[in-house]
Amino acid sequence: MKSFRLKLILLCIVAIFIILVIYQNRGVFTHTESFGINLLVWEYETPPILLSMCFVAFFLVGILISYFHGLIGRFKARSEIKNHLQKISKLEEEIRVLKSSSPQQVNPPSGETQNA
Repeated sequence: MKSFRLKLILLCIVAIFIILVIYQNRGVFTHTESFGINLLVWEYETPPILLSMCFVAFFLVGILISYFHGLIGRFKARSEIKNHLQKISKLEEEIRVLKSSSPQQVNPPSGETQNA
């Protein structure tokens, strides 16, 4: 419960800080800008867009890129885990076969030691 309260307090502090930064820079966030591209054979210009929408769009693109990057890692890990589980089951089966086969008694070494 203590850690939950600490996380909640930190989250509130971060949220207040973000709101304060946005409020103090509201001129930047409410400014509109038109973006264009000129490829010599084709030219395009967007209608005016709020910079805040550009910030949100780039933030969401970053989240999607990191999600898909993590997704690739999860698929690799899943296949590796599957291979390890198959190997474990094969080794357990081998252990079972070796235990069930006629066990040969291995004589433990006697208490005698060789003197050099």
